[in-house]
Amino acid sequence: MLPYNYFLDHHDIMLSFTTDSFAPFKKQKHTTWILLIFNYNLPLDQCFQKDNILCAGIIPSPKKPWDADSFIYLLVQELLELADGMSTYDSLSSSLFTLHAYVITGFGDIPAVSMLIYMKGHNGLHPC
Repeated sequence: MLPYNYFLDHHDIMLSFTTDSFAPFKKQKHTTWILLIFNYNLPLDQCFQKDNILCAGIIPSPKKPWDADSFIYLLVQELLELADGMSTYDSLSSSLFTLHAYVITGFGDIPAVSMLIYMKGHNGLHPC
């Protein structure tokens, strides 16, 4: 647990991380995993618009990746730095402030979430 209170400053940013797979070609054997970040500080009618979604990465693979951590390690490190805070300049008030960004949720379909948390999926032989 980080030693500060969340969202006390009006500059704090609320983010959400998601991943999902899709088949980019007609052959369903090959899948690609996309890593997305949503900014919940935007109004609800804007935060899911394609111009406001951050694509953090794409994991190309003929199959599901065995080690998803190797693909998201740098992203996690950068999000941890943002949670600790970064000195940022506010041009409206001509002053420096500490910008914090927090990932509050992570979501996706069952195969994507099970891949990220190293659990068997919904169709595993012994799922629990």
